[in-house]
Amino acid sequence: MKDSNASRSRTAGRFTVLVLIASLAAFVLWLLGTAAQRGGLERWLHLGNGKRRVYSRLFLARLLVVLETGHDVLIELVGTIGPPDQWVADEQDALVAD
Repeated sequence: MKDSNASRSRTAGRFTVLVLIASLAAFVLWLLGTAAQRGGLERWLHLGNGKRRVYSRLFLARLLVVLETGHDVLIELVGTIGPPDQWVADEQDALVAD
């Protein structure tokens, strides 16, 4: 007989794994959102005056993943932008400068 608690997410080990998966998903969305901002896709999605950032990186990435027209653009964008480790370094430099 199987333990009924083994399939639930109430144990600490399973909860830890779920948090890890959620963290990795958030990091991937951040990378995609950063690539989209660097590629100017925010202006493509929001046709305002373009003077300030309207969408967060995570929301921008979610928009591109959900919108059918964003799939091809996102694939092309990720292929043309530099390595992600440089994005992280640039973001860290920007945080230190503030």
